[in-house]
Amino acid sequence: MRRFSAALGLTLAGVLLLTSLGSVGCVGQDQYDALMMKNRSQEQIIQEKEKDIATLNERVNALTARGTDAQKMLDDKMRELEDVKAEREKIHKAFQDLRDAYLKLVQGGPAQGGGIPAETALAIEKLANDYPGLFTFDRATGQLRFNSDITFDSGSNVVKANAKAALTKLAEILSLGDAVKLVVTVVGHTDSDPVKKAGTVALLKGLGKSPNNMGLSEARAESVAEVLTAGGVAATRIVTQGKGESAPIGDNKTATGKAQNRRVEIFLTMGS
Repeated sequence: MRRFSAALGLTLAGVLLLTSLGSVGCVGQDQYDALMMKNRSQEQIIQEKEKDIATLNERVNALTARGTDAQKMLDDKMRELEDVKAEREKIHKAFQDLRDAYLKLVQGGPAQGGGIPAETALAIEKLANDYPGLFTFDRATGQLRFNSDITFDSGSNVVKANAKAALTKLAEILSLGDAVKLVVTVVGHTDSDPVKKAGTVALLKGLGKSPNNMGLSEARAESVAEVLTAGGVAATRIVTQGKGESAPIGDNKTATGKAQNRRVEIFLTMGS
């Protein structure tokens, strides 16, 4: 731009000079001076514009650098978040392993059941009758089996209102008399259909779970445990576990069998 300005000035001066030389008397001194002043004015405007452009370029470069720094900070925070989620998952698994080992040592595992106080068993049987179709209760094994299709919406870990009301009443039952000695093991199960819904995948990743049936079964078991804890059952009495599609009780090739496999089971065993 500066070369252009200088060239422009020389060109105009040359033209005026040649004009005055070639056509004496055609251009007066006043006209020549006016043109020279106008030329200087244009040069000054061009120089000012060049300064403005240089200033704008500096601002653009500064903003670009700041944007790069901000993106780097965001990337670092995202990596830190992923590390925290991974660490949380390790701690949760370690806790589950310790609780499972404790159950095997003290009660021989959740599947053995038995030893449930008579009044507790009667209260749970009455609760099952009050909520038909929601869950079944086997007094001999101490197992409550909740129908996931009634307990949760498809692909969700949020306990439905009706199921939440029943679980809250179950928590009250488990907080009375000798029932406070019962250890509560909550196990989630799914059918064999893979997790595909984008919303479910995002949900499980947000919880630090694997975006598959195992992760969904874990999340549902933990949601049931949270309702029981909110209802008064001490968290130290509750163990949660997800088994995904690994323990079917129905045929995953049929709709009826899949519905049977989508379930949450609660095992009640007498602690020390």
